[in-house]
Amino acid sequence: MTFLALTNVRKVFPNATTPAVDDFNLSVQRGEFVSFLGPSGCGKTTTLRMVAGFEHPTAGAITIDGRDITGVRPNQRNIGMVFQSYALFPNMTVADNIGFGLKVKGASKAEIKQRVAEMLSLIKLEQLGGRYPYQLSGGQQQRVALARALAIRPQLLLLDEPLSALDAKIRVSLRNEIRAIQRQLGITTIYVTHDQEEALSLSDRVVVMNAGVIEQIGAPFEVYNFPKTAFVASFVGTLNIFEARVSDPAAGVLQLSAATILVSPSHLSGRRAGEAVKVAMRPEMIHVKSTGAADENRLTGVVENVAFLGAVARIHLRVGEMTVLVDEFNNPHLAVPAVGSALTCYFAREGCIVLA
Repeated sequence: MTFLALTNVRKVFPNATTPAVDDFNLSVQRGEFVSFLGPSGCGKTTTLRMVAGFEHPTAGAITIDGRDITGVRPNQRNIGMVFQSYALFPNMTVADNIGFGLKVKGASKAEIKQRVAEMLSLIKLEQLGGRYPYQLSGGQQQRVALARALAIRPQLLLLDEPLSALDAKIRVSLRNEIRAIQRQLGITTIYVTHDQEEALSLSDRVVVMNAGVIEQIGAPFEVYNFPKTAFVASFVGTLNIFEARVSDPAAGVLQLSAATILVSPSHLSGRRAGEAVKVAMRPEMIHVKSTGAADENRLTGVVENVAFLGAVARIHLRVGEMTVLVDEFNNPHLAVPAVGSALTCYFAREGCIVLA
């Protein structure tokens, strides 16, 4: 059953020539973790702020648990929000920051004390309740901001790029904690990020946005492996995208500038011979080996560069006028090809995606 619904939501700022958000439709289930993913200026934070009540939609409706909140004030929506900048009160202790929302709601001192203790335990900062924000690390401050948002027992949790100010290792650790807490509490959560790794690792579903509109909604596996548009394919993960022409749609034959390749015929359903298309391949789907199976595609070229990225070695292979990125998973016995050497790689037809 739908818990949060955004229906035909549109936002046009004064004096703007184009909408910041246009025809946004989304249904979120109770307890679901959904991420808004996209580049800066795509409308993801504006959409989050409309859910929070800080921005009012130009058109459309927003409902939570069947209640229309489109015109309801932010403090009457029972929503917890965590900001990128933490927004903690510097003159209050950790405990007072966490209990602030409850104090505003008129909770008793005993209730506030008990709830603050629960939240400190939840974020594993039981011994730091008496400290002030400046005495905490960035990661600890963000935990306090999360605890403050959760202390009021909100129906919905909103997080606006909460980890972008932290270093890489702390980001990974804290995002795992956020997901664990969300699952433990079962709270419906909307998470805004421009970091594709965050969105893919955290979410039940990802909403990919571009220029104020939704490009694709799907599970992380689906969005990564089966992008529906060229934008999604290029924004989520590293991708090879090539211009191609359909040779035989029934047999799945495409002509690249430097090679003929096979794709699944279902990808060319409705296409005509001679039609121009874009074909995409993930670098990890292409393999360097001495021989390939009879039904595998083959590309031969010259190595332009090899970049060591830790988990993979990324080979830049020049094939005719194309540069193909090939990822070889790292291991102690990996034979890295020399720049300038000839190299042949193989990939299955299932590894190719024909984009809309």
